[in-house]
Amino acid sequence: MFAFAPSAVAADAPLSTQQQQGQALFRSTCAYCHSEKVWGTLAIERRRGSSDALLEKRTDLVPEFVKSVVRNGLGSMPAYRRTELTDADVAAIVTYLTRANTAK
Repeated sequence: MFAFAPSAVAADAPLSTQQQQGQALFRSTCAYCHSEKVWGTLAIERRRGSSDALLEKRTDLVPEFVKSVVRNGLGSMPAYRRTELTDADVAAIVTYLTRANTAK
């Protein structure tokens, strides 16, 4: 019998349409600072450790927090206005980044 960690299974599961949209938006808008070995990821790593550095790999992101950070900014991260990312865009990004949370 094989034992699987629920969050790992959820993170590797096929993406829904909204999650695919969120992934594309994340990679075109957020990855400049939040992909591997770039400024935002390194800043998170200094504060939270390497296991929390990559947002796409996290299993503990809270949807309301992600939305708040995108809309209001945090530290040196700028806020994104509705003219830059629509509410539907932000919802897709949130759904993508919190996809591994559903199995918990």
